[in-house]
Amino acid sequence: MQIDRRTAIKWVLVAGAAAQLPEFAFAADPARSAAAAGYGKDPNLLKTYAAAELWPLTLTDAQKRTTRALCDLIIPADEHSPAASAVAVPEFIDEWISAPYPDCKRDREIIAPGLAWLDTEARQRHGDDFAALSLEQSRRICDDIRNRAQTRFAEAAAFFECFRNLTALGFYTTPIGMKDLQYVGNEPRAQFDGPTLEALKHVGLA
Repeated sequence: MQIDRRTAIKWVLVAGAAAQLPEFAFAADPARSAAAAGYGKDPNLLKTYAAAELWPLTLTDAQKRTTRALCDLIIPADEHSPAASAVAVPEFIDEWISAPYPDCKRDREIIAPGLAWLDTEARQRHGDDFAALSLEQSRRICDDIRNRAQTRFAEAAAFFECFRNLTALGFYTTPIGMKDLQYVGNEPRAQFDGPTLEALKHVGLA
């Protein structure tokens, strides 16, 4: 799935608000928290921007491949919904960590080195980049990362937690992700014919 730059930027701003939900570790609204720091004006979402007109994107082609592979390992396709990469979650992560907001800049300092570490670890173990590994090989690396008892994986574990949260944030703020959660939102569930006569009498309107 390909998304235009305006859609991706809008996604970043909207997801920043969604990140206030307690399910996600990164709970600050970047637009709100950055305002005091003077990052400049938010993008005009009615305008179409060139690739680097607002801010340059961070991920290299190699990092994009690693990001896509890890996203799909975290949220693979199943009988209910497609994999994370099918709804442009890697593009969302790239836009997120490239944005000038403080939370995004903080995550960039975690994600970029973490992706490099992941490819280095994959080459040391299996002689190839993470994106080229089998499902079993990539899962084994991630399982080891999550084992915080091993000191050498401490920084990698922090990276994995950040990346996992961004993947979930990106995926579950898409229409497909919300459908997967069975989130209905502001939709009528049944016909409403107005308050009952008893209720109207109670407030003095009947």
